[in-house]
Amino acid sequence: MSAGNNPATTDALKPVSVKTLVEFSAKSGSLDRRFTPGPTALEGIEGHKRVASNRSADYQTEVRLDIRYKDLLIRGRADGYQPASHCIEEIKTFYGDIERIPANHRALHWAQAKMYGWMLCQQQGASEITLALIYFHLGEQKEYRFEDTFSAVELQRYGEQLAEIYYQWQLRINERLGQLTQWIDLLAFPYGELRPAQRQMAEAVYKAAAVGRVLLAQAPTGTGKTLAGLFPAIKSFHKTDVDKIFYLTAKTPGKQLALENIQLIASDSPTTPLRTLELTAKEKSCLEPNARCAGDSCVYALNFYDKLPAARAAAYKLPFLNKNALALLAHEHQICPFYLSMEMSRWADIVVADFNYFFDANALLAGLTRQFNWHPYLLVDESHNLLERGRQMYSAALNRGNLLDAKRHAPKGLKKSLTQINRLWLDLLKTLEPETDQLKLLPNPPEKLSLALTGFINQYLEILQQHPDHPIQQTPVQEFFFDSLTYQSILEVLDDDYCIDMQSEKPKNEVLTLRNLVPARLLAERLALAHCACFFSATLQPAFYYRELLGLPENTVYIQVDSPFHAEQLVVKISHDLSTRYRDRSAAIAPICQIVKQQLLMESGNYLLFLPSYEFLQQLEQQLEQELVRELREMKIQILTQSRRMGEKEREDFVKQFSLNNNLLGLAVLGGAFSEGIDLPGDALKGAFIATLGLPQFNPVNEQMRQYLQSRYQQGYNFTYLYPGLQKVVQAAGRVIRTRSDKGYLWLLDDRFAQPEVKRLLPDWWKIS
Repeated sequence: MSAGNNPATTDALKPVSVKTLVEFSAKSGSLDRRFTPGPTALEGIEGHKRVASNRSADYQTEVRLDIRYKDLLIRGRADGYQPASHCIEEIKTFYGDIERIPANHRALHWAQAKMYGWMLCQQQGASEITLALIYFHLGEQKEYRFEDTFSAVELQRYGEQLAEIYYQWQLRINERLGQLTQWIDLLAFPYGELRPAQRQMAEAVYKAAAVGRVLLAQAPTGTGKTLAGLFPAIKSFHKTDVDKIFYLTAKTPGKQLALENIQLIASDSPTTPLRTLELTAKEKSCLEPNARCAGDSCVYALNFYDKLPAARAAAYKLPFLNKNALALLAHEHQICPFYLSMEMSRWADIVVADFNYFFDANALLAGLTRQFNWHPYLLVDESHNLLERGRQMYSAALNRGNLLDAKRHAPKGLKKSLTQINRLWLDLLKTLEPETDQLKLLPNPPEKLSLALTGFINQYLEILQQHPDHPIQQTPVQEFFFDSLTYQSILEVLDDDYCIDMQSEKPKNEVLTLRNLVPARLLAERLALAHCACFFSATLQPAFYYRELLGLPENTVYIQVDSPFHAEQLVVKISHDLSTRYRDRSAAIAPICQIVKQQLLMESGNYLLFLPSYEFLQQLEQQLEQELVRELREMKIQILTQSRRMGEKEREDFVKQFSLNNNLLGLAVLGGAFSEGIDLPGDALKGAFIATLGLPQFNPVNEQMRQYLQSRYQQGYNFTYLYPGLQKVVQAAGRVIRTRSDKGYLWLLDDRFAQPEVKRLLPDWWKIS
């Protein structure tokens, strides 16, 4: 974990870079988020070196400069300085047509050069200076030079104007941070006293902040773990190195619960100085989904940076910037809500967002943390989900169907490149032994195919560098280009914790995947950016499994928060003579129906029946309707069934029925949308039947994972199959008892639940009969 002096101590002399100041104070014009390829960082460095090599021996590079404006310390490094001609050079590398560099980009480059000119004139006591913008074309290896001479007075006036804009904003920030310190000192727990289980977790959360450590907390449903995490994390501001809180979660309900708890904490203070921001995916926050994200297409992108100062000031006044508040600001200021939220993430104390905003390969919050040397507290909710999400984030897939679609839409030059990729793909398919399995493992990534993809990527970049508005960007070619970029980026981090597989559900749609098996290594790289972290969930047993696969450090502290529930609240029964193993499922349908019927006759109410697959769900639904139709009608039981492709609205309606009706029997797939993250307290859910151990599918990928985990941890079967399966079981069972007054039933419909090694992994407070 990172450490350092607390940057939240309102020190007005904390340095600000020229780049940061200029982008804040001088940026203008419209948003344009069209893909316009620019030089890589390495190409930029090489371009700067090439320019410097053409200069005289006394030419200076990376000239460090600083200046004080009031209480603001401004620092930067000018790209080049020629003492003989007293000229500062600002060097920018580019591809394409010099005339196509946008005017607002040029203005920003001049602003940066003028700031360096002001700083150097003051440092040397010079009365004037020459400033030059050098645009170096990487393809042509040619310089385009634009220069002008400015007086020191003129540059001082300009520099102070920009500095004053930033300074006034910094004063506003410092004033609020001072108020925040006082507010936090007086902040009381919303309910007066913490419950014993909450206190246990809250104390551990605060200690993690104090020493810069990672906490792994298993906190059962009903503990109040969201509040027990947020409250002490907020209290740690200014008392520890913590200066930001990133509340990260996998699903929308988790975000909503966090936002509600933050509002609860600050409910006694309508003018709270605490600032909270909800980050929402671009496609969910966009107000013009059919428009391109550019000023000539979308009114909310038009003149975005000219509208930003007023929108930013208005947003900063609001303590609570959730999706709705951002949408209102967007309408009022005619500004893009998504990119406004990106901007405001710099100024928020708490950011509530999806896992990917910190842990993904190009994550916004991770990038800002590096840039501004933040010391965030990561509160990772439902962190058992991060394991599978991490695998997804660090994997890449290419679909041959998408390749063929791109080939049909490609111009002549690119069509040849895509044809070569397809030929190499077909050659690869011939090398795979014909099997009945649809999924095959490859020993190594196909090298020739990777080289061909690199050629295609470079060709595509050349087209857009020469023609930034090329219509190819509205075709499947661009989609395959981005898939190829992702594939190549994952190739760079490929290690033993990956497997390469080819899957083919139907001809011409084969999928080549670089599949991450264990995300620990890559998650750990992100985690190292944080000051401290708390990973918490109702299901984090065994701790060693999650610590190792999530990449947590060895000194991670594990706590198991006491359950607020007692055994008398939940009747747990195991069906000792029933098997739901794949080979036994047909025979299990009739016994399951009888157990369900007997339970409904004994105790009416709403129930959920969790099954291993949609196929088994459909078979059981047919049996229920055929054999029990009369009994169900007499009992007034209504069956609700989860379908394969339920949208968000359909899922909400499914859950809502349990609060509006009684005597419902919901059929759902274990591990799906209704296994976790839904709240059905009181009479909304009387009980649950779980007719599976939830073990992952037996296939070549999982077997590869088992072998890898066996060699590394000597627990291949448990890590690959048993622990992930029982985690789903415990999450689904957690839907039944939600409050300390709830009572209900849980049927575990498989004889394996009676095995000692399985029983040990079930919650301690269950009394199993």
